[in-house]
Amino acid sequence: MSMNGVSMSKTRKRQSMAGQRLKRDFPDIHADLVAGRIPSLKKALVKAGLATRPTPAEKLLKAWGKANAQEREQFLMQIGSGRKAGPALPATMQPSALIANGRYLLPQTINRIEAIMATRKLSPTDVMKEAGFPSEGRSFIRALARNASLRLVVIAALETWLRDQKA
Repeated sequence: MSMNGVSMSKTRKRQSMAGQRLKRDFPDIHADLVAGRIPSLKKALVKAGLATRPTPAEKLLKAWGKANAQEREQFLMQIGSGRKAGPALPATMQPSALIANGRYLLPQTINRIEAIMATRKLSPTDVMKEAGFPSEGRSFIRALARNASLRLVVIAALETWLRDQKA
């Protein structure tokens, strides 16, 4: 995209559009932003109700996705060692429930899925149909064979599918 003959990144374009909307719909907040009484565009957008601040849980999930295996293990040991770390993780974030690192299935998850497939004589396409994604068979095969990435909704569906396999 170009604006006045100058190419803009998606982020810059989004910020520009948000600033224009702020100026149009919330002139008082925009005036405070321009005058420096509000330190950033993001804070002005939050004040106007056009953006939200991430919750602590969202921040944890984002940090978890960026952490390497050693950092994750260290974190899990800290929260499991009785240190004051606040409330326990929700069931979906417990170490035994983790099936992926971001968009990539963990090796133990792949082993478990393959064992279930062998026991039930399922193909990867059958697994995806059971999980509610009949058109994702090829990407699932790549994820199992070459550790390719999957869409997050597919990983969530696989998590549910794996939980149902226990019952």
